[in-house]
Amino acid sequence: MKQGFSLIELIIIILIMGIIMAIAVPSMDNCLANYQLHTECLKLQQYIRSVSQEALVKDCDDYYILLYCDKDKYKIVAPSDNGNAMMIQLPDGVDLAFSNFTYNRINFSAKGKPVMGGCIRLESKKTDKMQYVIVAAITGRTRISDKPPSSNETK
Repeated sequence: MKQGFSLIELIIIILIMGIIMAIAVPSMDNCLANYQLHTECLKLQQYIRSVSQEALVKDCDDYYILLYCDKDKYKIVAPSDNGNAMMIQLPDGVDLAFSNFTYNRINFSAKGKPVMGGCIRLESKKTDKMQYVIVAAITGRTRISDKPPSSNETK
């Protein structure tokens, strides 16, 4: 009675596992790129909310976020930081593709609401997937969507 596996059986199992891994790894790479895109959308959404809250608390309308679509980064300007602005660079795999805010600038009122609504589109350079950070005009509510906003939502 023989126990264990022969060398040929082990080689066949390793070969089958290698083929399965060769199929699974590229799809995993796309999942990671999409996760990175969604994470960057969440960060931007959180910064918009934070600046809005700070403008409300300080009762000041000098707060804004400036979007640099050509450089894939954005700047957060908060007067309470002694004039220091925080520059956020997006990772290499994420593109700041579009903004419909006037002069690519999100201004906040002293009431903490954005002066106007709009949307920002981020894209994954690897998968070409797009996600939108949408800022509602009247309420200042922010959300993330895979679809562009309706025209009445951002006016």
